[in-house]
Amino acid sequence: MKRLSVIILLTSLLMDSYAQQATLIVINPSEQQRLEVIEADLQTINKQIGTSDTPLIVRNAFGQEQPYQKSYDGKLLMYVSVQPHSKAEFTIVKGEPSSFKPYVFGKLYPERADDITWENDLGIYRVYGPELQRSGEQAFGTDVWVKNIPELVVEERYRMHMWGVGQRDSLKRVGKAKESSEIYLATSFHHDHGYGLDCYSVGPSLGCGAPALMKNGELIYPYCFKDYKILDNGPIRFTVELTYHPNNDGITEHRLISLDRGSHYNKVTVWYDGIKQPIAWASGVVLNGEGLSLLGHDFVLYADPTDNPKVHQSQIYVGTLFPNGIDETKMLKGEKNHGLGIVRQYSGKPYTYYFGSAWSSYDVRTMAEWQLLANNYLYNIKNPLITEIK
Repeated sequence: MKRLSVIILLTSLLMDSYAQQATLIVINPSEQQRLEVIEADLQTINKQIGTSDTPLIVRNAFGQEQPYQKSYDGKLLMYVSVQPHSKAEFTIVKGEPSSFKPYVFGKLYPERADDITWENDLGIYRVYGPELQRSGEQAFGTDVWVKNIPELVVEERYRMHMWGVGQRDSLKRVGKAKESSEIYLATSFHHDHGYGLDCYSVGPSLGCGAPALMKNGELIYPYCFKDYKILDNGPIRFTVELTYHPNNDGITEHRLISLDRGSHYNKVTVWYDGIKQPIAWASGVVLNGEGLSLLGHDFVLYADPTDNPKVHQSQIYVGTLFPNGIDETKMLKGEKNHGLGIVRQYSGKPYTYYFGSAWSSYDVRTMAEWQLLANNYLYNIKNPLITEIK
């Protein structure tokens, strides 16, 4: 009887131990090698492990701990590599994870006119806030900063830039024009100090991938955001929700933007309150100069020559992708020319598309590579990795 009790106890402990872990299987059904962020349902994982929202440890088949993130919308995020027609398996257990190196980060910079600027290991993006709108400066679209190292650099760029602006202005006031120019050249994020710069022109345009309604064939530009909420902030995904001031027709725009580790493209979902009848909607990129542009049935790509081509001697590759379909792509000429994807009869419901960038002085050297990357990205969106939890 005692022996039977021991067997029952050991069996119970074994079953308990088994119930304390889950297996995450990531399946690649496509013919392409994949390296991207996957999402797994946290509620299902917790149920399998028999726990609530507690810290977790994720290990690969070797037993090595893997970085992960819990997203605001109940997903476990991981950056994984999977061979074509193959699968990768991970074990998840309760426990305190190690601290993970961040690959994404973003925040509001009130010291620089309420910018929200965010980055990952491949690029940097900026949208403008209430303080800039109050100044009267017309900068409507999404800005791009280029970088050529995977480390996070935005915090240091702002710190150095704002310090340099203060020093420049102080020197100007005492008549030291030469020293003023030298300190600005040495500190401004508009100049490359070995890890990239801000050399993309936005102004009164959509910049890289901002959305806009259209009336009589013309863009109704959004202005700066009114309110924001950062929902995810690394180490693998950054997500921000933006709300804009109502336009002259009482229509309010909302955007949900996320950027993942290892991605050249942001995912954005846009929706509007107050649209009473269908209206044209568009997104795309501003065409600054003579750069090569490519328009396909579900993408707009452009090789931007930078704001000073003779000095920079590089290109910023920008683009918008429309995996959910659009009615047409076209060039729109005006004070600022654009390459656009257009939905003719838009009712205001959530619409998801992608915008992004690369720099010829980093990992995408030519427009041909940028087009290939866009094609692969669209393919991957339409053929997602599959996650199973057991």
